[in-house]
Amino acid sequence: MAIDVTDDRVGGRYRLLEVIGSGGMGRVWRAEDDLLLRTVAVKEISVPSSTASVAEAMREARAAARLDHPGVVKVFDVVWRRGRCWIVMEYVDSRSLQRVVREDGALSVPEAARVGLRMLAALRAAHAAGVLHRDVKPDNVLLAGDGRVVLTDFGLASIGAGDGQPDPRLGSPSYIAPERLQAGEAGEASDLWSFAATLYAAVEGKPPFARADAGSALRALLEEPPDRPVRAGALTPLLLDLLVKDPAGRPGADEVEARLRRVADPARRLSAVAESRRFVSVLVAGLVLLVGTGLVVVGQRQAGRARAVAPAAMTSENPAGPRRIEVCGVDADSSVVTGATRNVPAGLPAGWVWLRDPGGFALAVPAGWRRAASGNDVCFGDPQARRAFTVNVSAVVTRRPLAY
Repeated sequence: MAIDVTDDRVGGRYRLLEVIGSGGMGRVWRAEDDLLLRTVAVKEISVPSSTASVAEAMREARAAARLDHPGVVKVFDVVWRRGRCWIVMEYVDSRSLQRVVREDGALSVPEAARVGLRMLAALRAAHAAGVLHRDVKPDNVLLAGDGRVVLTDFGLASIGAGDGQPDPRLGSPSYIAPERLQAGEAGEASDLWSFAATLYAAVEGKPPFARADAGSALRALLEEPPDRPVRAGALTPLLLDLLVKDPAGRPGADEVEARLRRVADPARRLSAVAESRRFVSVLVAGLVLLVGTGLVVVGQRQAGRARAVAPAAMTSENPAGPRRIEVCGVDADSSVVTGATRNVPAGLPAGWVWLRDPGGFALAVPAGWRRAASGNDVCFGDPQARRAFTVNVSAVVTRRPLAY
């Protein structure tokens, strides 16, 4: 910690140029480092001189100094002069998340998820280094012009199990985990709760327990569920899971990251669904090729499912060969498949036809096969009723199309 003996420059080298932020503990300046000729940010601790204020400044500097991550603001120096304290930090050309939401409105769901992924990466780096932030909130998340998302202000951080840890109940009322208000253990799950509250505010435009006054907000935080999100869309389940009162009931960082990634890239998710549908369309088109192999194939084609029923194998109980099978009413009274004459895909096997079915799908089947329908099932079988398969055209509801 440098001792400043000059009157015009902090620490004899940092020229304060303009105030770029302010809060309950002081102001943040854009400044020039005359020694290294670079722009820096200088946080001025404006509370009256006390052991506590100095300890907080040193705690913030030491916590940030333990971290080397692009999502955590770097601390370069601490200066003490005449009962005042300054923390010299990396200057990030940015706006806080709080300011962005106030000036531009709430983030879209995919954008909020992408910001959340970068916030989470910074938090995980801190946790891996034994540092709990304990003051995650929109004011302490910087959105830089170059796309970086930077976590700042480690003034309430705890480092390992050392002495001089701040009161766990300190923090912003709207973003402090409920267990901390009850002076309980404040671990990584508490940071994840504050992370979720911050992400909630980013996409909803307000914190999850917004009330007319701080006292009502704190009571709601302790006793009530969070306000039901109205804009969060696909983020809603994750936010509600993270905002539960019991720290043990919250998902861990690995799960949070995986779920954020699914929300952050909707184009990629839709591409995966489209690829699933394309694959299954090919599967259904060639399904009949497999029915004589003894396999049973189950697939999904867009809004439907297909099932192939293989012929019965010859056994000692069935010495005459494959037995007739009755599937979905395909019999002599069913209609013979009529193939399309236009826009027929190339490469059909000889003797096969391309069917555009009234059920909304298309596929290839051998000429002479019959079709019957029953409810949502469309069934196809050979004239001898020894081979058959069914396409179910009912909607498939699944959030995991590739796994399905």
